[in-house]
Amino acid sequence: MSKYSSMIRSIVMAAFVVAAAFMCGIRLLRIQLVDGDLYLNLSKESSVEQSIEAARGQIVDVNGKVLNTNRIIYNVNFQHSSLMEDTDEEEQNEIIYRVLTVLEKNNEKWNDSLPISKTQPYKFDEDRPYAIETLKEKLNIGSYSTVENCIYWLYKQYEISDKYDEKMRRAIAGVRYEMVMKDFSEVNTVFELASDIKDSTVMELKELSALMRGVDITQSWERQYLDGDVAPHLRGTVGPISAEKYEELDGYLLNDTIGLSGVEEALENELRGTRGVRTITRDGNGVGIADEVTTAPVAGRSVMLTVDSDYQKLLQDMLKYQIDWLNSPYYTTLYDAGLRGKGCKAGAIVVLDVKTGGLLGAASYPNYDINDMLKDYEEVLNRPEAPLLNRALFGEYRPGSTFKTITATAGMATGVITPDDKINCTYNYMYYAPDYIPSCLGYGHSGFINVREALMYSCNIFFYETARRMGIDRFAYWAGRFGVGKDLGFELNMSTGQMTSLELYEELDLEWNEGNIVQAGIGQCETALTPMHLAVQAMTIANNGVRLEPHIVKSVYNYDFTEKIYDKAPTVAEDFSKEKDMDKYMLAVRDGMKLVASTQVSYYIDGAGWVCPYDYVGIGKENVAVKTGTPEAAIGVTNSALIGFYPADDPEIAFGLYLEKGEFTKVLAANVIQAYVTGKISTNYDEKGQAKTIL
Repeated sequence: MSKYSSMIRSIVMAAFVVAAAFMCGIRLLRIQLVDGDLYLNLSKESSVEQSIEAARGQIVDVNGKVLNTNRIIYNVNFQHSSLMEDTDEEEQNEIIYRVLTVLEKNNEKWNDSLPISKTQPYKFDEDRPYAIETLKEKLNIGSYSTVENCIYWLYKQYEISDKYDEKMRRAIAGVRYEMVMKDFSEVNTVFELASDIKDSTVMELKELSALMRGVDITQSWERQYLDGDVAPHLRGTVGPISAEKYEELDGYLLNDTIGLSGVEEALENELRGTRGVRTITRDGNGVGIADEVTTAPVAGRSVMLTVDSDYQKLLQDMLKYQIDWLNSPYYTTLYDAGLRGKGCKAGAIVVLDVKTGGLLGAASYPNYDINDMLKDYEEVLNRPEAPLLNRALFGEYRPGSTFKTITATAGMATGVITPDDKINCTYNYMYYAPDYIPSCLGYGHSGFINVREALMYSCNIFFYETARRMGIDRFAYWAGRFGVGKDLGFELNMSTGQMTSLELYEELDLEWNEGNIVQAGIGQCETALTPMHLAVQAMTIANNGVRLEPHIVKSVYNYDFTEKIYDKAPTVAEDFSKEKDMDKYMLAVRDGMKLVASTQVSYYIDGAGWVCPYDYVGIGKENVAVKTGTPEAAIGVTNSALIGFYPADDPEIAFGLYLEKGEFTKVLAANVIQAYVTGKISTNYDEKGQAKTIL
């Protein structure tokens, strides 16, 4: 190559480099001068992490029928880092205004618990005195301050401009105050403004997202309660975490939901699931430029109950029909008007699987629908006879003569009587005479009777004497072995009941007298059991002295039931079946209970004449073992109780029944068994739909 060619080539290369440098300079000037603000904002892009709510596990009955489940909903949330940290009060209010304008236009509701009316003339919500007091404390104004004072200081504290109309100023103030109450902060970084918004609202908010810094539309889950009137007390509900509860919790956000009652509360750790993480990247203008799930949420585990929802519904129906019948004109027509039962308004039924302790059903009347409660809690709360009270688990009642089965077992176990010993019933118990002479009603018996006959005739004298011979300490010990006054190990919260004892009298500041022991022997005095305790008592007798823990959880699965995690195994709480001669003692008690069923007074069933209820429904009275009771709740007030099991010789189910101011629990027991055997109950109605008879 010539020297001249090399020179030309060098000149061309130099010119190319100069041109390239010139173009880069122009580009750099454009970036710095023309697009400087754009690239400055891009350089300020930031990422925030947002938790993703996990689907809560489902609750199904023993046959897999879904009871509590979820549906996907969309929520409007504010992110603390974007809304509160990089903006001033005026801009925050403007963003809130823009969101509320869209929500209001689309008839959406948003969270606002400010105890002041939403329109003028402003008024305090006088039904919420504590909320009003809290508001004044948050505003740091005197307790005497008027509603106008509160509004003034809300506007001032949050710098809410009068450029908004008055209705919107009040709305913005409500949102700002709600943020304070929900502790919207660097710790609780997400504030839920509105939930379950319509798809059209979602689209509109997303279109305006560039004007709404820190606003996110998120997907979450809302709890659904199918067939809400079936076992509402047992299933329970979820709801917001109270401020007091939040202090005790770890790993929850203040706007999380939590199980509040029933299985939802008891199985919270299984049902809850694990939150995921969503990483959102925004440019300097607050506009999202990336949205990625960096940690996937893990759905909660699902729970299968031991309860059969169809059987549960039958238990609820029969309980309602029985109470309706007792209050119907047919009851007073067919029976003497002076009979008990006409004032019955409430009751409960508990049925257990004898072999496993699994709860097959537990009805409490009056009942309610979960969905009605969620719509208007106050209305349901204030209905007559306290329907929200789960009488099956929290109703504490004197057991009356049903307790004689425990007295009999304890008497034989402590050696004060044998299965064949006889005690003379003279209708009046003279041991404490003349100071105290309790009596026996003498249901077709007199003279010397043994424990089987005493149970059959429900002889008070026999059990007065048995209890007196034992003494209260030994008696209370054996009652405890049946679960009386004990935590039964049931997964759901429930009362423990109580057994008459010296210690209990001291706790209650009552004076103990010697005659209390004999009243305790017939299930009176201060002894109190729940219907669940009655069913456990019956189950223990059916199992010859093996007391199982009652349970409501059958199995736990992954969310969609494709994998079983574990089964709930039967748990023995107490076992005295192998103790000396216990088989003979339990046989005597079981025989006595069979005699109760087979010698019951017959009842008039419309169209069938006078028949035994067990025979009428086709069970056969020889296949049933029961013990009834008519405990005195107060002077002149008598309840009706029953324990039992079926079949009598190879038991499958055990039950405890209770009717407040009621009567004829034996008729109710016949339907409990019939429903278990046939899947139906017997009822007889007139043309107006009123129950003429329960069978």
